[in-house]
Amino acid sequence: RPKDTVDPAKQDGVVHRIPCECGKVYIRETGRPMQDRIKEHDRDIRLARTETSAVSEYAHNTGHKPLWNEVKFIDRDPYYYTHRVKEAIHIRLYTNNINRDSGIENSRSVDAHDQKTQLQESHATADC
Repeated sequence: RPKDTVDPAKQDGVVHRIPCECGKVYIRETGRPMQDRIKEHDRDIRLARTETSAVSEYAHNTGHKPLWNEVKFIDRDPYYYTHRVKEAIHIRLYTNNINRDSGIENSRSVDAHDQKTQLQESHATADC
């Protein structure tokens, strides 16, 4: 018998994507249940707290609204560092974002990973 699955919104260590009605997205990781963080973003918007939430800041600066019913769980990792790296990767994949930063500090890990991948690809094509 398969294990019961846990709703991604109730899991911690997730990377999620909040779309905006204008087509832009906000991507962030959270070590807490995703549904709790979404509620906090919504509250920050209602209370005009722009310093604690990039979503709130964007909503107040543009008048645009997040599409709460379309929030997506996009990745998960139980380890803090690796879900931070995954966050940075997803931020780079979704260039039309409203994030204040590119994820993990200066994305050094992602840069190193990109360089390693490029090296592997260049070695593979050189062997052909």
